Amino acid sequence: MLQVYKHNNGHLEDNISLAAAEKGSWINVVNPDSEDLQLVSMVTEIPTDVLKTALDTEERSHVELEDNYIFVVINIPIILETDSYDTLPLGIFITPDFIITLCIEDTEVMRAFTHNKYPLFYTFKKTRFLFQILYRSATLFLRYLMQINHRTDDIENILRHSMQNKEFFLLLELQKSLTYFTSALRSNGIVMEKLMRLRRSTTPHPLLKMYEEDEDLLEDVIIENKQAIEMVEMYSNILMSMSDTFASIIWECKMKCVSYR
Repeated sequence: MLQVYKHNNGHLEDNISLAAAEKGSWINVVNPDSEDLQLVSMVTEIPTDVLKTALDTEERSHVELEDNYIFVVINIPIILETDSYDTLPLGIFITPDFIITLCIEDTEVMRAFTHNKYPLFYTFKKTRFLFQILYRSATLFLRYLMQINHRTDDIENILRHSMQNKEFFLLLELQKSLTYFTSALRSNGIVMEKLMRLRRSTTPHPLLKMYEEDEDLLEDVIIENKQAIEMVEMYSNILMSMSDTFASIIWECKMKCVSYR
């Protein structure tokens, strides 16, 4: 899916064709086929091989600086199903004319922008838009971590009364989700720190135009991300300890049942 957005006089237009995309437009690409990527490459002058990089589900967060574009990959949180979370790479390109986002799926991170629900978001303020995406991702990590924590409490209460294998495996699924979150948050943090260093460099990249309020926003993003890292580490330790405890209890109960036979 290809969709082009552009703010005009405070209004977000979303019925623009790719061929008619003007300077200041945002090109949002979701689960594209090879033809879509070729069209985006023709309009943006970004090689198709580079565009494909953002669609690799194993792609790690990083920043690439080229003469005619900046390429940022972050890993964003997604919900697979109840009690199962994961991360997906999101590619963000800044060129002289456009900001381009690519992802293999439509995600809650980007729906805030495609539905025009994010405050003070403008397609032509490309650097700020990049940082707003980073901030949105960090806050979603925090939200999902709170959900995981509440779900862990619910499962713990069930296990205290029933000791069923089903609930124990749910704990393991949540533990796996936290492992994915830990890796994503740490690598995202490295990206954010690199962007901040670029801002303070004596020779900043000409496409990374950052004003004082943009730098403040990036600092807020870094703080949110660090908070999420602290939370995920704490919840991971709690879950690991809880899983070990209940695994031992379930095993002892099974051994007692066997000995009574």
